[in-house]
Formats: sequence, structure tokens, C-alpha cells
Amino acid sequence: MLRAKQQKQDTHVANLLTSLLLRFPEIMSINLDMPRERCKFTFMLHGGVVKEEFTSFKAMLKSSLAAYGELKGTMYDVKAEFERFGKISLVGITCGTALLSLELILLITALVEAEFSASMVRDPESCELCHDEEMVRQEEIIEYLLGQAGGHKDNLIAFREAGKVYVCDK
Repeated sequence: MLRAKQQKQDTHVANLLTSLLLRFPEIMSINLDMPRERCKFTFMLHGGVVKEEFTSFKAMLKSSLAAYGELKGTMYDVKAEFERFGKISLVGITCGTALLSLELILLITALVEAEFSASMVRDPESCELCHDEEMVRQEEIIEYLLGQAGGHKDNLIAFREAGKVYVCDK
């Protein structure tokens, strides 16, 4: 019985990660590290980002999350990092899983898009699939699965490649 319950939780988490990548075509990968209670969202950008631009983004992210946290009555511990690989740059946003919500993910994604919209890479196939009705359906699934993800103890990574979503143990 315990094994069946764990398999059900694993399925909920895999479905959650899949729904997140379907709903948010700008997120290239998600690392859900439940043992450390951290979740990292990675966004891909064409070209480089000037250090001052990223410093400005981090300040905006911090102040926006502080304001959001004040409205919600909580504090959000979010870390932003930047890596450059030739003509591609990666922006990683790491947050705790305890306070992870659809609203927080929407806010983080909107902030990254607001700052880097000109160079942001989106999965074109996911963009085609996500019409308004589908987006609402994915958001309902995400909200439900976020409530079911507790108790999962693995470290999973979900990423997209050629229009497909893959979820793997890390």
C-alpha cells in the first residue's frame, strides 16, 4: 500500500512538471529538488546579457517579490543566477517549494519576460498548443497538483526538447 501511495505521488509530481512546461513555453527546464525543498526554473535567452542588466533584474525581482510577500503575509526566498554559453544565456530562478504556487510562478515568469522579452526563447510548439482555454485548463491542473505534491522526496528534472517534455530522476 505504501508503494502504491508513493507511485501516485510520483505521478502527481511528473504531471505537475509536465503541466508547468506546457503552460509556460518560456520555461526551458524545471529542477524540483524535494530533499532540499527547492525548485529551479531555467529560462533561455538568445545572446548575452550585460552584467548591469542582470543586476537591475535581480533588484526588480527582489523588490517585486518583497511587495508580493507583503500582500501575502510571507517572505519569499528567491535566488537568481545567470550563465552564458556562447550565443545562449540561461537565467535560473530558484525558490523554496513550501510556498510554491501558481501565482508565484506567474509572477516570476512575467518578471523574467518583462526584463528579457526581446531575447527570450520560447518553445514554439508549446506556444501553438496553449490557447486561452488550454492555458486555463493547465492552470487548474497545476493548482490541483501543487496541492498533491507534498510528501514527494525525489529530485526530478523536467525539460523540453523538440516540442516534447521529458521528466527524469536526477
